Amino acid sequence: MESTMGNSSLIQLVDVSKVYHLESGDFTALNHVSLEIREGEFVAIMGPSGSGKSTIMNQLGILDVPTTGKLLINGQDVAKMSNLERTHLRRDAIGYIFQKFYLIPLLSAYENVEYPLILKYKKRDTTGRAAEMLTAVGIDHDMGAHRPNQLSGGQQQRVAIARALVNDPKILLCDEPTGNLDRKTGFQILDILVDLHRKGKTVIIVTHDQKIAEYAQRTITLDDGRIVEP
Repeated sequence: MESTMGNSSLIQLVDVSKVYHLESGDFTALNHVSLEIREGEFVAIMGPSGSGKSTIMNQLGILDVPTTGKLLINGQDVAKMSNLERTHLRRDAIGYIFQKFYLIPLLSAYENVEYPLILKYKKRDTTGRAAEMLTAVGIDHDMGAHRPNQLSGGQQQRVAIARALVNDPKILLCDEPTGNLDRKTGFQILDILVDLHRKGKTVIIVTHDQKIAEYAQRTITLDDGRIVEP
């Protein structure tokens, strides 16, 4: 695969641990993890159930902060930011693509993609950006008028990708993005992600499927909250 990797460090986990305090006792989901992802990389994260994949995704997506250690995004220490600053960083820097799509059922495909723009600019999109993103992932004007339950799984995931892209984030964070799709449709979605990577996006994908991980430039394997060295 052609590399578009830049020289700058985009994400750094520095000796990060995440401990959950449960009634049954403390549970260490991440155990002194250090990781650097550079701008323009395509990275796969693999590991068995309970290995810490979901926890590390929550860290990378700024949905949680470390118990100890540091998470740096573009050199900014996330723990030192206010909740509002973290919210704005999530909105502007990261596009999320999930296994379950999470489209708003009462909105059309177009309105789902437009919604992040409304949240950011407090008005309807007049730039054509939402329609442009839908076209880019193969959803035409007529299909854009449909609600999610009128679309196939593959079409819904395309809409979800368009929504993730609409604010032009540097990072695409993909959590089992083909998990609810048949094999053929899943690889069509992967082709879209590969193309976005070639255009400069940093793509991070969590998967349990080795064939999907092979699309990435490198694979990070987790086990029992630690990174397993190759």
